[in-house]
Amino acid sequence: MIAAIGDTPYNILYLVHIFSVILGVGMAFIAPMMAVRARRSSGQALAEIVNETASKVMFPMFLVAGIAGGALVGLSGTDVSEGYTFQQSWLSIGGAIWILILVLTAAVYPPSWLRLFNIADDRKQMLGGILHLSLAVMLVLMTWKFGV
Repeated sequence: MIAAIGDTPYNILYLVHIFSVILGVGMAFIAPMMAVRARRSSGQALAEIVNETASKVMFPMFLVAGIAGGALVGLSGTDVSEGYTFQQSWLSIGGAIWILILVLTAAVYPPSWLRLFNIADDRKQMLGGILHLSLAVMLVLMTWKFGV
């Protein structure tokens, strides 16, 4: 085992995980409000800057958060008594929701290197709401760790 729960490598990875979650979720919730306010006050150009900034931050941060979270599970051991395993339901469900969050983020705020498809603005609003709901569910799931 490279590191156990509480060791320095584990704690560094945990810090990366938490920091990327804070940046990604913070941008996901603040970007729509900033874009609407920018559109109302000074026009479309500022709103596009907000959306472009969000697309540069959100997807990479959610990707790093999930990879770091998976690595934390891997570092914590292979037995439930030692730490976490992917056999625990809250981690399996969390992994599925993480994939959903990545897909929704790629649809609503795609980074420039990941523009797979075009989505109309009214659909982006609906998908953005689903993204926010998914993030809230993930927060509850990761906080209370149901099934442990």
